[in-house]
Amino acid sequence: MRAAGTNDNSAGVRHLIDALTAAAGKLPADPPMPLPKLAHDTAGDPHFFDLDTLADARLVALAAELTGREEPSRPDRVRALLEDVGVVADRLTATVLLHHVAVVGDGPVDRRLREAVTPVSLHLIDLTRTPPRLDPTQALTVVENPSVLEAALARGSEMALACTSGQLRAVNQALLQLAVDQGLALRYAGDLDGPGLSIAHTVARLYGADLVAMDTATLHDAAATPSAVPLGPLPAEGIGPQLARELCAGGRVVFQEHNAVLDRLLPTSNLHGTSIPLAHPPIGLPTSLPGAGTI
Repeated sequence: MRAAGTNDNSAGVRHLIDALTAAAGKLPADPPMPLPKLAHDTAGDPHFFDLDTLADARLVALAAELTGREEPSRPDRVRALLEDVGVVADRLTATVLLHHVAVVGDGPVDRRLREAVTPVSLHLIDLTRTPPRLDPTQALTVVENPSVLEAALARGSEMALACTSGQLRAVNQALLQLAVDQGLALRYAGDLDGPGLSIAHTVARLYGADLVAMDTATLHDAAATPSAVPLGPLPAEGIGPQLARELCAGGRVVFQEHNAVLDRLLPTSNLHGTSIPLAHPPIGLPTSLPGAGTI
């Protein structure tokens, strides 16, 4: 904490130190306790150690210190570290949507996925406590917006889909890592805007996903009916110069709800879990991302 710049004696810093000291005396917790319970019992406030706060970062540093491990940066690994010291976070609140995802196991989550006719909402605990055995012969297409799954229902598409509902959280990264570990081919599609391109870059870099409908061809097809939303700033990395230039020239976001995107993602001829030939190769992002698959 001193190295990070905590060098004053304010009441807030003293309260944080007192809470961490009390937490250290309770860890590892057996039986495990929810993160809000730990915060309540050590700081008097169930939200004190809420994730993505300074207090949470210090708690993660404490857990790393207690276990002799490096501090993780990925949300799923942060939660895994906390679980190793008996603290559970977001297992019942964070969810990911799966639709027509084929499984080969017989666990409780496998049965739910096998029997479902509509998208299935899985919690982080489902993916970590009783993870499904995904069929490795299928390609899993991960999308940013739930509206794509609605469109899949409307179009009768049977392709394997998962939805992150925006930014990558622990539950989303747990699913992506599970898919990689079980040998699935991953495809990712997001909005053509700053946040969407940043997420796509992360998914391609960390999990080797092929990017779909995030290229200049999609942008050209969408240009006839542009959205009303200004583009905003683009990420500094992970976007090809040609796509960046053409996006800036158009000045509008291309959302996944656009037919130019949906027609690429949900071809009506697709059968359950099979790979899909792309009408255009995804040329928007560079191919040299560390750890990425072919883009």
